[in-house]
Amino acid sequence: MVAAGELFGESGFHQVPAQAVVRQAGVTSGALYHHFRDKRDLFRAAFEAAEVRLADRVAAAAGAGDGPWERLQLGVAEYLAVCAEAPARRLLLVDGPSVLGWEEWRRIDAAHHLRPLRAVLAGAMRVGIIERRSPEPLARLLLGALTEAGLGDPEDRDALRHSALWLLDQLKRKT
Repeated sequence: MVAAGELFGESGFHQVPAQAVVRQAGVTSGALYHHFRDKRDLFRAAFEAAEVRLADRVAAAAGAGDGPWERLQLGVAEYLAVCAEAPARRLLLVDGPSVLGWEEWRRIDAAHHLRPLRAVLAGAMRVGIIERRSPEPLARLLLGALTEAGLGDPEDRDALRHSALWLLDQLKRKT
C-alpha cells in the first residue's frame, strides 16, 4: 500500500497501472487482488493511509502549541505545508475526490480532520478567544477553506498560508 500511495501521489491515479504497483511493491498480481477488489479499492486504502499520516502530522504540530489558539495556528500551518507537497496534494485533494467521489472523499476527510478541528475551536471558545457558538459548522467551514487553500497554486503557498492565518485571526474576539 505504501508503494501504491507513492506512485499515485507522484503520477496520479489514472497514470498508474496496477502492474506498476505490483512491480514497486514486489508482490504478485494475485497477492494484490487478494487484498484489494480493484485499483480503486487499492487507491482508497492508500488514500486512507495518507489521511492518517496527514492527521498525525497536524496533531503533532498542533500539540506543540501552548493553548488552543496556538494549537489551531500550528495545526493549520502544518495542514497547508503538507498540502503544498505535490504527492500529498495530488493524492488527497486532486485525485481523492475524483476517484472516490465527492461523498466518500468528504466522509473520509471529515473522519480524520473534523473532530480535532472542532475540538480545538471548542477549546478556544471555552477560554474566550472565539465567541461561543456551535463549533461544528465553524469547523466545517474552516476545513473547507483549508482544503481550498491546499488546492491553490503551489507558487501562491506563502500567500495562502498568510491568508489562512489571517482568516483565523478574524475569528478572535477583539478586546
